[in-house]
Amino acid sequence: MELKSLTYTSWARPRISDGDIEAILRSSHTNNPLEGIGGVLIFNGGAFMQVLEGSEKAVDDMAERLRADKRHSNFFIRDERLISERAFPDWSMAYLRLKDDEFVGEDRVQRALARAVPDATRNIIRALTQSLPVAR
Repeated sequence: MELKSLTYTSWARPRISDGDIEAILRSSHTNNPLEGIGGVLIFNGGAFMQVLEGSEKAVDDMAERLRADKRHSNFFIRDERLISERAFPDWSMAYLRLKDDEFVGEDRVQRALARAVPDATRNIIRALTQSLPVAR
């Protein structure tokens, strides 16, 4: 099966709460495995960056649902490509918080970013997280 990776950024809805983020993650952990989607969500308090991986159809369908989600705006695809293997095979949706230019989250997710992500994707993540707008 051909796999696809899609990376996007977006602005969080003003005053998005920790409960909203938890709801996003709960929904991802429940629904993504059913659709064969995985990846990582990075949040800096004001903006999201997410890498999605899965079949081309599943990723494209998810991107359309995300584009319509009212919890964020300015959905912008930064990178999309066909891949031969997943960088995040073990997570329905890993989560990292970017705070004061440092990732805050599970050590194993950070290790996976360092170890399993191809250099090109890691460079995109590094560049995008450094350029994500600070919380409003």
